[in-house]
Amino acid sequence: MKRIVIGTAGHIDHGKTSLIKALTGIDCDRLKEEKERGITTELGFAHYRFSDDLLVGIVDVPGHEKFVRHMVAGSWGIDIVLLVVAADEGVMPQTREHIDICTMLGLKKAIVAITKKDLVDDEMLELVKEDIGDFLKGTVFADSPHIPVSSVTGENIEALKTAIRDVAMSTQERSRSGIFRLPVDRVFTIKGLGTIITGTCISGYVEVGEEIEIYPFNRRARIRNIQAYHEDTKEAAAGQRVALNLQGVDRQEIERGAIIGRPGTLLPTARIDASFRYLKLPFKGIKSDTILRFHVATMLEEARIVLLDRDIIEPGDEAYTQFVFRKPVVALPGDRFILRGSYQVQTIGGGTILDIAPTRHKRMSSNLSDSYRVLNRGSILDKALYHIRKGGHGGMDKVMLSVLLGVDQRTLTDTMEELKKALKIKEIGRFIVDMERFEGYKGLLKGYVIDFHEKNPLKIGISREELRTRLPRVEPVMFQTALEESIEGGWIRVEQDKVIGATKTESVQALDSMEEEILMSLKRYGLTPPNLKEFAQELGKTEKQTRDILERLVHKKKVVKVKGDIYLEGEVVSRLKDTVVDYMKEKGEMAPGDFRALFNISRKYTIPILEYLDDIKLTIRVGDKRVLRSQKNA
Repeated sequence: MKRIVIGTAGHIDHGKTSLIKALTGIDCDRLKEEKERGITTELGFAHYRFSDDLLVGIVDVPGHEKFVRHMVAGSWGIDIVLLVVAADEGVMPQTREHIDICTMLGLKKAIVAITKKDLVDDEMLELVKEDIGDFLKGTVFADSPHIPVSSVTGENIEALKTAIRDVAMSTQERSRSGIFRLPVDRVFTIKGLGTIITGTCISGYVEVGEEIEIYPFNRRARIRNIQAYHEDTKEAAAGQRVALNLQGVDRQEIERGAIIGRPGTLLPTARIDASFRYLKLPFKGIKSDTILRFHVATMLEEARIVLLDRDIIEPGDEAYTQFVFRKPVVALPGDRFILRGSYQVQTIGGGTILDIAPTRHKRMSSNLSDSYRVLNRGSILDKALYHIRKGGHGGMDKVMLSVLLGVDQRTLTDTMEELKKALKIKEIGRFIVDMERFEGYKGLLKGYVIDFHEKNPLKIGISREELRTRLPRVEPVMFQTALEESIEGGWIRVEQDKVIGATKTESVQALDSMEEEILMSLKRYGLTPPNLKEFAQELGKTEKQTRDILERLVHKKKVVKVKGDIYLEGEVVSRLKDTVVDYMKEKGEMAPGDFRALFNISRKYTIPILEYLDDIKLTIRVGDKRVLRSQKNA
């Protein structure tokens, strides 16, 4: 069955609610206040099953200027506008504002119902038709069918139903693909059931039993039940008016403006880039940094408009803008928004969201036009590359990329395959990186290793961890892949934990001589080597040269670094370990005093060496004594 959603539009008291009742038999005014005052103040909902192949949901919106926020919220997710104009009044201010809103939201199809036909004569009816024709001339709704009706007598109601059916059948049904989103337009509780939310599903689908997230409130719940048009169903899909019974969340934790989605698939943001069109109104230009009211989906938030390519936008102009919000909003690229004045509350324009996670741009920058062109008119491949490159050397997480593009994982996978075939990107784990950026990162890695050798000619190489922290920050898997590809390319080699440039050359004879000199001197000191400064002076070398040679010897396992700048010759350490093992096998344990007496050394060396023996898991501390780890575990 095809499912289409229709929304009313029109001035207050032009008979929108009465018309829906005549069409469907459902009274959309459910509140006591609405019935007493005779005006609609909240959104109302109805539906009509035209046949086995068409079900139409209807959203009834308030016509009063004070309730335009509700009108905007209700218009999100509709496919067809049912414009209601009373025959005894014609086009009125809210008629114009509602049509401006529908145009800004990108709606293309409308049906005009001229209500209260029973109150006017034929001449007046013709004048109203001309008035409507002139009003819609030049808009996307210019060729919409006009049906004069009377909700009181029922005249032409069947003709209006036929027109609705014809337009609905020619309207493309919303796709089930895409990221699931359900903007909340109503929240209430039912005794015994708990929290209920309603809204129009604008993309994707969700099933009973699934976990959902309530954005931007960072709350999760589970779907206990789903109803579409008062009937239980297993899923909510795009193009349906639905009610979700949520388990695990209280009524007070949700409000109109929330977005229901799957966990981790949407992104609350305090900044967006957008294309904005200022309506041709008798108003002044809007300056950059002006505070305005920003409507998207069922949300309303205050936003500061930042004009990126000018200082002021005049009525009728379109511009590349950035909006900065006081509170996070939840939207996807391609979403339409409405702007209303902060003080003079009137619709002033709208546009299309382009980027939901932009950087702070430098205004009037020369590269802004390229960004605007890609985001506004580029293909999905162009936009994917834009966001991937925005991630720099670190690339972009796949899940985040799907959100930034506003597509589901299947569409993202297809897009990535095309870019990989064109050798534009590289996939590394859960990340996508621009191929040029990745090659640049490998170039930085190679350059830093070469630079390290030039500045440290006596060192064998740089440790992996130091190299990783010196390079631009990326995920560990990105660094490891760059390292492995650099090894395969013959740029570098890795020995133990040291990264060494493939072109590194050194005087083997000179180095061997220095190493041998240090080894002999260190061996002579046994367990009581001098501090590094004294040792370097004795050798006639700088501290850096001495430390670099010692580290080379540590790498070659000829010297042991005990702690800090305490280095011991390898054979000395071997005899030390043998002596300790023999002592403990005989005595069972060893106190620090026993160790000092056994080796005739001071506390300065005793504690670091004992801790070293613990670190290499030869001994283990029990109280203030040591025992062999093997004995402890026996």
